[in-house]
Amino acid sequence: MKKILFILLLSSVMFASCSKNTESDAGKIRFMFDSGDLRFISSSFNPIQQTMSALYGNQQAVALLSGFNKRLPHSSFKLVTYQMQDDPNYFGSKVNGELLCVETLKTDIKGNLEYEIEFGKMPSSQNKGQRIANILDHEPVKFPQ
Repeated sequence: MKKILFILLLSSVMFASCSKNTESDAGKIRFMFDSGDLRFISSSFNPIQQTMSALYGNQQAVALLSGFNKRLPHSSFKLVTYQMQDDPNYFGSKVNGELLCVETLKTDIKGNLEYEIEFGKMPSSQNKGQRIANILDHEPVKFPQ
């Protein structure tokens, strides 16, 4: 009798654990950013606004942030901001959620800065100058060689 009860209990636990997830992704479109030929420079997190950002750029952009030259021509940056969401696979972990904003900062041949928003909108608490300063304030991540 104990064996039968154990088998019934075990099978009910197995069937209950294989139930369908009640959270539906229906109607949600998730856009992912393709950096193209730009490489990853650094990332930042804002736990208050629940956002995470990744900064991408070309070789000139990395040199500009590293302090080698303050007005390097043809530098190209893209700051990509996502809404944070809980990782369904790991408790307490956060992953990229909805794509909120893609900001571009470029320098022309004379090193003059050109800022534009490709997707989304600028945070209401900041102006164009503050956004440019925020992008140029990132420190490049140093990868081991």
